Amino acid sequence: MARSAFPRFLWLSLVLAALPAGAGAASSNASDTALETIVQQGEAQPLAGLAAARLHDGRMVYSHYSGFRYRTDGHSLPVTPQTRFRIASVSKLVTTIGLMRLVEQGRVRLDDDASFYLGFALRNPDFPSAPITVRMLLNHTSSIRDADGYLIPPGQDIATLFDTAHPPGPTGDHFAHGAGRAPGAWFEYCNLCYGLVGTIIERVSGERFDRYMRAHVLDPAGIAGGYDPLALPDPDALATLYRHLPQGWVATADDRPLRGRTPAELAHYRVGSNGTLFSPQGGLRVSIPEMARIARLMMQRGTLDGVRILSPASVEMMERPTWTYDGHNGLSGADGEGPIDCYGLSVICLLGRRDAAGRGDTPYPGYRGGLRGHLGNAYGLHSGLWYDPKTGDALLFAATGYPSDPETRPGRYSYFTRVEEEILGVLARADSF
Repeated sequence: MARSAFPRFLWLSLVLAALPAGAGAASSNASDTALETIVQQGEAQPLAGLAAARLHDGRMVYSHYSGFRYRTDGHSLPVTPQTRFRIASVSKLVTTIGLMRLVEQGRVRLDDDASFYLGFALRNPDFPSAPITVRMLLNHTSSIRDADGYLIPPGQDIATLFDTAHPPGPTGDHFAHGAGRAPGAWFEYCNLCYGLVGTIIERVSGERFDRYMRAHVLDPAGIAGGYDPLALPDPDALATLYRHLPQGWVATADDRPLRGRTPAELAHYRVGSNGTLFSPQGGLRVSIPEMARIARLMMQRGTLDGVRILSPASVEMMERPTWTYDGHNGLSGADGEGPIDCYGLSVICLLGRRDAAGRGDTPYPGYRGGLRGHLGNAYGLHSGLWYDPKTGDALLFAATGYPSDPETRPGRYSYFTRVEEEILGVLARADSF
């Protein structure tokens, strides 16, 4: 395999180098070959599977599916357009759409103290007089940290993570501390905050998070995927997420038999006590065509196929930057946060700038700005949903089979991984079929 893949890898490098931004688009055959090469080369070892698409003027003009979604006893099931992936933190954008529906109804106000909606006092003990607002939960400036975990079992209330058993200090507590870390002043990416957002959605709506999202976001958007793997219409189409480790492919999420929250686990669940159950921060399972519907919803200012889900003002509020890295107001790519230098309400804005190390949030060579969206990274999967509302362009992908994070190759010019740079570079130049 190494001998035959080597010249194809050289070919890929030449294709990408020869097609700067603004040049003619690559043909579908060339794009397919380039993406298949990326899957074969992977991160020193091949990837398990890849699904990817390019939208132009809001229309899907290119898509690619390769590799496998599930493997057992030497038999593999292929990645297809119907394959759904647990898309990790891209889920945050969709969760926020659900919350913004409550904002539009006047049932949640973004600058209210989140404690009011949660039913318990949410305060950083180092800054007891500083309210933590709903907006701060959405834009990662709340001063809350993931610390020792953000997935809570059904029998435990989320409030227990923020009681006096978790004092401030460097001992695994859920709060940042020290000068410059007050709520609203410091960006530090936090999955737990979206567990709190899910709890707010439950308490305000009176509905369990996964069911609320189904009724008020996913069904209106024509998306059959969801946050509960056991409720998917075609569970066999769900991709098992793998890591490629020295011992081979290791299933990390959505393995068979498929597991999720069982009726017995949920029998005594009290809605509004623990919004982490269905992973608002990263538990959405969708296909690439369904991701395209999310991108179209955002690009079309909240309307999809004649159905209004959000107002244009709400979409623009999500996209409007609430934090931009200035060198001393939070963590950036150089601190391991990935290509995040600008954040709205669950929406990353890719500025296309580089830091002193020559890396930044540029998704592909020649990028001139405009893309918004979110990335995902969990369980050996990397994903991306990036769209430009001015052009109707979108770049979408889900790739499984990454190695452990320390073995992931860094990007050549950004804080994306090398493979993400290569995938986005191909999609940016992909033509129609």
